[in-house]
Amino acid sequence: MKKRRLLSLVLATALTAAYLSGCSGSSGTASTASGSTASGDTASASDEKVTLSMMVTTRPNTGGKDFYLDILPELVKEKYPNINIEVEQLPTDQYKQTVRLKFASGQGPDMFNWWASLQAKDLVDAGYVKDLTDYPALSKYRKDIVNSYKFNDKVYAIPNGTSFLTTWYNKDAFKKAGITQLPTNWDEFLQVCEKLKKAGYTPITCGDKQSFVIQFGMYQIAASEVYGENEHFDDELTSGKTKFTDPVWVKTIEKMETLYKKGYVIQNSLGLSQDQSRQAFVDGDAAMIFDGSFGYDALNKQGKVSFEKGMFCIPSNDAGKKFVYNLTPSTGLFISANSKKQDAIKKVMDYWFTEGTPLFEQWMKMNSDISCYEGAKDSRDMINEYLQRYSNDVAIYNCNNAWPEGVSDAMCSKFQEVITGSATANDVAKAMQDKFDELNKKSS
Repeated sequence: MKKRRLLSLVLATALTAAYLSGCSGSSGTASTASGSTASGDTASASDEKVTLSMMVTTRPNTGGKDFYLDILPELVKEKYPNINIEVEQLPTDQYKQTVRLKFASGQGPDMFNWWASLQAKDLVDAGYVKDLTDYPALSKYRKDIVNSYKFNDKVYAIPNGTSFLTTWYNKDAFKKAGITQLPTNWDEFLQVCEKLKKAGYTPITCGDKQSFVIQFGMYQIAASEVYGENEHFDDELTSGKTKFTDPVWVKTIEKMETLYKKGYVIQNSLGLSQDQSRQAFVDGDAAMIFDGSFGYDALNKQGKVSFEKGMFCIPSNDAGKKFVYNLTPSTGLFISANSKKQDAIKKVMDYWFTEGTPLFEQWMKMNSDISCYEGAKDSRDMINEYLQRYSNDVAIYNCNNAWPEGVSDAMCSKFQEVITGSATANDVAKAMQDKFDELNKKSS
């Protein structure tokens, strides 16, 4: 019998089994059951010229064409010669502030990618994004994922899919260090790091110069440490029954800190960007990296050396305690409520999300998220192997999906100070709670 999964405000039902039964997509590998081509009238040359603005976060660079920067504009232009799509792509640590500033100044993008649940609440409350509840294509997506973009019974995005945070590892390095099996608890994980270090490997690389990367390890640790003990921790934050300064979160931060104190993290991690850290992993300069399923293409590139790769979730649980892993809604496509180009936007969306069109097929093929579109399949062996490994375990969303926007930023920036030795785990927990209280007070 499978273990009961966590109920959360963003995920109402278990996710993993659905992916394994066919509700998943892939980067460069997804397909659907239908091979038909949807029909539609191509715009005439006399139609009024219109330019749509779109904003997305930086995607993995595969060396080929990018879906947003290349394929989307090209295929839309081919079908609708009068519609141009101009895409602005920014790193995650700049993206959120830039999008918000653009909307506040009345220059928000016509279309943009954004995150689920509470991370989108301020944009919805401000009236910036369009109600998509009645958009027909939504019926083709898993309802529990669609509901993570729902506010006051209205849906505001088309899901891009789901993703998971994970620890990528060098299987060859593990074998040479005498590691014969993956760790199942925190002490075993520390033993793995110690064996790698003694064998001459840098155990972990982190691109901490871009503070958002800190979430990738922290949320894996929090999964078991926080939610293994109390699956309702986030629900109880608002009432004040739980706090970030509670021992479970302080211990989570301390466990992350331990990896730096013991010298398991690459030197000068604060001087490395995400891309530089990923390169260190693919070059074989570090045996592990905290990243996600969204890093599949970037982390499978050929580096200086060739080695077999694998993935596992940090088991932060103590021996005999419950293990919990990350599986979360990723970004969704949002539409500006105030755009005066709704007709053109609708044409693009219908072309994009109608099964069988060239644009839809390219989207299924190139989407780096795990699609939850009906009938989509994922042929990436590592993704399927990972989900199968944890199919009987409890899954939890990425922590910040349940927090007001800004709490994760406070956590990451303060933890950078922990790395330098100028702050403690208690300082990080306090910064998180202070930001949470500040944001809750503003919204009340």
